[in-house]
Amino acid sequence: MDFLLFLLLNFTLFVRPQDFLEGNENLSLYNYALLAALAAGAQKVANRCFTDRMLREPIVVCVLGLVPAIAMSHIAHFDFYSARIRAWDFCKVLVYFFLLTSVVNSTVRIRQFLYAVALFTAITALIAILDFHEVIQVPALRAAQEALIDPMTGERYLVPRLVATGLFNDPNDLAMIAVFCMVISVMALTDPQLSFNRIVWLIPLGILFWTLILTKSRGGLLAFLAAAGVLSYFRLGLWKSMIVGSLLLPVVVLAAAQRATDIGDAMKGEGTANERIELWSCGLDLLKTQPVFGIGAGFYSDQCGLVAHNSFVHTFVELGFVGGPLFLGAYWCSLYSLWRLARGPMGVLLAATPLPFRRMHPFVLAAVLGFAVSQFSLSRPYVIPTVMVFGTASAYCLEAVRQGLPAPLVFNFRRYGEILVVSVAFLIVIKILIRIAHH
Repeated sequence: MDFLLFLLLNFTLFVRPQDFLEGNENLSLYNYALLAALAAGAQKVANRCFTDRMLREPIVVCVLGLVPAIAMSHIAHFDFYSARIRAWDFCKVLVYFFLLTSVVNSTVRIRQFLYAVALFTAITALIAILDFHEVIQVPALRAAQEALIDPMTGERYLVPRLVATGLFNDPNDLAMIAVFCMVISVMALTDPQLSFNRIVWLIPLGILFWTLILTKSRGGLLAFLAAAGVLSYFRLGLWKSMIVGSLLLPVVVLAAAQRATDIGDAMKGEGTANERIELWSCGLDLLKTQPVFGIGAGFYSDQCGLVAHNSFVHTFVELGFVGGPLFLGAYWCSLYSLWRLARGPMGVLLAATPLPFRRMHPFVLAAVLGFAVSQFSLSRPYVIPTVMVFGTASAYCLEAVRQGLPAPLVFNFRRYGEILVVSVAFLIVIKILIRIAHH
């Protein structure tokens, strides 16, 4: 029952049925579903939270550490009201994280959870596409319009970009989850347990790919290439993957819209990419003034006019060197843990696990990497889809331990030092990109 209610919770989160019920748009179905799922899974959540082992899991430590980091980012400025509100809001997001890692506690459940998320996202995307092409009308949907300049004529024109309802009412958000779920759809399409029924997964895969095209998201395209590269590497190896990638990249570029493939805008000082570089520069200037606790969670746009459009820069500026490394560290530990499971002695042990578990590995890694790459082009550090990705990585690593593998990573001072080194390296790279763009 707890797992079914958790799937229902995700249905209300991704599909948001209240948006299609006229007059009930403000109905909080998610909150009711959350309470029901929490009541059913309370014992498992309690068992997970009140164990010493949890504090040795680096993903959990990084995610959990964001709560005091968010609070301190405001307390340091004597803004106790914002500290209470922002920290409490993120605590509600953490409830989802702990439900996921407590209830999704077996190979079968991980697989079913991921398939459910992919299907729910495909349903949402299909509704958005039908509205975009004016087949149906959804009051809660309205395509985003971006103004661009024709380089040949100098004239201004509008480019419509696909959005969905709720959490994905932004083209980049929708592209981010579409790439994640495309990877899961490929996993389902190649799942021998589904027998001939797996061919049906071509439908959601096609819907999600068309969604990515219609969002015209540069970040989404880069995420797609990163995820596809990981899958190709595990399937074909490094050199064959490079050859295939060099052949397929032009095809992907031609298939995508012009806006999505104009990655070089920032280097030429043009377009929205250059605007984002300026936002990063503004943020790093602010970080110099408040390096320890940051300027305060949620205050980036107040200081720079807009959010950073980069979740990692965003958290460093808002949470300082207390919270920024924790957010980056959550991704680092998620990806590094999944990578280590397939390397060296652990790779040998992984190969000895049951097929349904080990075949998920490259897909989970690719999906998490794609989501991480997407976050370089939008600011979504404190939302449920982000912690869902952390939870997915954590749930898979926990299942690896249940399958007899040692924990891929353990949190200690050395691990925290590693995260700090990665954080400094990240900020140096961002600074270099800013200087290149300015020159």
